[in-house]
Amino acid sequence: MFEHRYREVKLHGQPEFPLHIYHVEHQASVHSILPVHWHNEMEIIYLARGTAVFNIEDREFAVQAGEALIVHPGELHSGIGTACDGTCYYSIVFRLSWLSSPQSDRIQELYFEPILQGTARLPALLSAADEVHSKLLDWVRELLSRYERRSTAYEMSLKGLLLQFIADIYQYGLMESSNAPGSRHGREYNRQIKQVLAYMEAHSSEKLELDQLASVVSLSRSHFCTFFKTLTGMRPMEYLNYIRINKAASLLRSGSYNVLEAALESGYQHVSYFSKWFKFYMSMTPSDYKARYSSGL
Repeated sequence: MFEHRYREVKLHGQPEFPLHIYHVEHQASVHSILPVHWHNEMEIIYLARGTAVFNIEDREFAVQAGEALIVHPGELHSGIGTACDGTCYYSIVFRLSWLSSPQSDRIQELYFEPILQGTARLPALLSAADEVHSKLLDWVRELLSRYERRSTAYEMSLKGLLLQFIADIYQYGLMESSNAPGSRHGREYNRQIKQVLAYMEAHSSEKLELDQLASVVSLSRSHFCTFFKTLTGMRPMEYLNYIRINKAASLLRSGSYNVLEAALESGYQHVSYFSKWFKFYMSMTPSDYKARYSSGL
């Protein structure tokens, strides 16, 4: 099922078990398979089917089935599907602090503190063509398998697998140094786009105009449109519809809203216009979506 997470507004997992795995499938007609977003957790994205191009901050990665990306907390990231038969990926989201020691020991000081402080970074891309990377990808696949089975003490095994995963990254010499903070312009652009996305999310059910959005970051209308498309890959109003449709989809899944109520609650005044955009993003009508998913499955 499609899920849209553009910033951290939801709890990934439970407080006592801060890990969750999302299974996301898209048909070939869906271009944007992962909208630009960020959150405060670490994320491992494993592409199970198809091909895609992912962006992490200002870096671009072409990813094949059987490969994975590692996204650090606070990094803007997004994905575009490039396969003719659709894509399927798993998103493993967890708090890095969950793996670290509650007290200062050798493991904490030597291995986790550098990652938590941002001076050491896990590799962004795990390539299936690299023999060493393949060993790490085996850990990712094993983690997905155990999460799916959920046998007794699976929570402990998942934590152990993630610890082994990071330990092997150190052992294979793949941990990257992160001394360069990035350009001043790059940091400012990230700050601005996060500010705009947060504003759009908070006011998505209201009538929003381009000039209003541009004023959030003090840009002219034309400069804002170029800025937004460059950083997100989508036009501002296209992205706003993206947010609204996913809000509507969530309401329909709850079973407590009919199509008209979901449309109005999400910011649409005309059901026909709402249905057009809903079918564009979900590849089915709102009524069909509600019938299929309102059970919560």
